[in-house]
Amino acid sequence: MNFLLRFEFLFFTLTRKVSGNALVYLKGLLLCRRRNCQQMAMELQESNQQRLHHFIAQSKWNVRQVMDVVTLQFWKLIESLGLTEDSCLIIDEAGNPKKGRHSAGVKRQYCGQVGKIENCQVGVFGALCAGSLVNLVQASLFGTATNGSKIEQAKSIIRHVMKELKLPVRWICFDAFYGRDAALLADLIKNDIEFVADVQDNLQIWLEAFQMRIPVQQPGARGRKSKLAKPNRPSVSIKAYAASLLPTQWKFITVRHQSGGKKLQAWFHSRDIYILNPLTNRKQLVTLLIREDKDGTIKYSFCHSPGCSLQELAYRQCKRYFIEKAFREGKKELGLNEYQTRSEESWLKHMAMIMLAQLFLNQEKIVHYEKEKLWLTTQDVLQTIKSSLHFVKRTIEDLLDYILSKQPPDKRLVRNSLYLRM
Repeated sequence: MNFLLRFEFLFFTLTRKVSGNALVYLKGLLLCRRRNCQQMAMELQESNQQRLHHFIAQSKWNVRQVMDVVTLQFWKLIESLGLTEDSCLIIDEAGNPKKGRHSAGVKRQYCGQVGKIENCQVGVFGALCAGSLVNLVQASLFGTATNGSKIEQAKSIIRHVMKELKLPVRWICFDAFYGRDAALLADLIKNDIEFVADVQDNLQIWLEAFQMRIPVQQPGARGRKSKLAKPNRPSVSIKAYAASLLPTQWKFITVRHQSGGKKLQAWFHSRDIYILNPLTNRKQLVTLLIREDKDGTIKYSFCHSPGCSLQELAYRQCKRYFIEKAFREGKKELGLNEYQTRSEESWLKHMAMIMLAQLFLNQEKIVHYEKEKLWLTTQDVLQTIKSSLHFVKRTIEDLLDYILSKQPPDKRLVRNSLYLRM
């Protein structure tokens, strides 16, 4: 596989070269029905289980260097397509159920895959996204002694990508778990980093500027005199504010293109509001963005994007979907959750190889787009490879007919599948 030749230098240790095992492992993720060392060795017949397990569990190649190279290579891909102004870093977590107690980070905690508290491992991930392209690029395992809280891990990923790797991503996205942390939002604002953070509807906001004052005790009131400063204006919950909006205060927006020629549309409302900055104990100006879908689902976000229009804020809020897509395709098509390892280091190595596989798939999509004006999904690329190598019964001719049948009649519209903006 010529793709891996560019990354051979990453798979050298002090005593040996392990790029051969890296190639087999990468092919196993892309081609095999089950992606663990035993099954990959049996199906590919190019290595054995012991070598693959040693590669992922004990070999001393630098996993952080692999993640960083994937990050930089995906950024170069974004630059070549002219999508840097559409780039964002999305932070989210993924949980995988895990039996036993001997694997790193395993404990009873909320697992998104099963939707309840379960014995599992949880990783905090960062994904770069531009247009419809998305690639997991950084990861950290939660629950180990050295990694700290999920919020600290998220801060570390953001700092590493933007400050240490110096990638000028336009904004950060994350869900309500991270959006509820006012200290994280204040830290991003302090560092002049734009963000769109989903929040819960029970958070308190202030509709007008307030000052922190020690309340004056009323004559005859019981209890100790207050010594802590509090806002001198009343607050309201986000849910109560949204319920008070009039129909004329909403705007119907066509946000972006979707697959199959469809368009993402919803009702939006935004206004500047204040929250309490825990770093300064003073008011902090942010933008509240509310989105109501056609099915009645309501979503709330805090935004720090000075000068952005409502159309732009709506577009940015809807980009968090793509990391969910990366997780879904990573688990279904590449075996992101099928590892059989115990240590934190081997968990990171498996995730790094998943990121490398996603980079390969993204590059294949762009090759087909630029040479043939075809837009292929992740499943299309994988099926094309499997059909060419006779891993499936489906002929390449039949598969190409299927891919062509999904393309829009006007090839100029293929561009919309990559460049999503209206």
